[in-house]
Amino acid sequence: MPAPASWRAWSAFLRSPALPDRADPGLARGLKALLPLFALDLAIMAVLLGSIGLALQLGFEMPEHLLGEIDLTPGMIGFIVIGAPIGEEILFRGWLSGRPGHLIATPLTIVALLTFLGAGAAFNAGSGSALPLLGAGALAAMLAILALAVFRKRPAVAWFQRRFGWFFWGSAIAFAAIHLSNFAAGGAALLPMILPQFALALLLGYLRVKHGLWSSVLLHMLHNSLFISLVLAGAG
Repeated sequence: MPAPASWRAWSAFLRSPALPDRADPGLARGLKALLPLFALDLAIMAVLLGSIGLALQLGFEMPEHLLGEIDLTPGMIGFIVIGAPIGEEILFRGWLSGRPGHLIATPLTIVALLTFLGAGAAFNAGSGSALPLLGAGALAAMLAILALAVFRKRPAVAWFQRRFGWFFWGSAIAFAAIHLSNFAAGGAALLPMILPQFALALLLGYLRVKHGLWSSVLLHMLHNSLFISLVLAGAG
């Protein structure tokens, strides 16, 4: 039985990553590609998690995951399932389209989000810096929206397309590496533990450049929903 077309397209993309001038915005086509790739994500996760389970059976000690120390309140679950995918997709793949508006808007959006978080913390602490931070965040957000509007018809820039392979693989490696912070210990021995995140990043990056940021955000949400469901089931 042949593999689904989206699996074959993803495999071909990994062999030679190429950036289109712009993503295909079609919702139906995006979902048609996303759902089989979610199934592939499940299969990859099953293999990798099964390998970790086998290592445990053989006596290997797994490093402590910091999620075990987090109180999984409804708010925290909402952050893991919704907030984290949106933030991480903007940070690691918002700019991966190579289009001028996205290259400019992504860092501005990150600045806006960070300053809004800082304003919230300052407000809770009763600090007078809350209002200036809120103003700075609003300015950064408006500039990001302006950049998207001004450059909305511009395709990917040529220099980014020529070096796209470097950006694609670099984004995937950075996404996986940031998840090393999920573990209490450190060192090269942890690298196999972030293989699931690396595999996920390859799927997310493909969807982002082919079908738009919404598709990578949605797959990321589905992935995190499954992960947190397994954690809750194990805790129960």
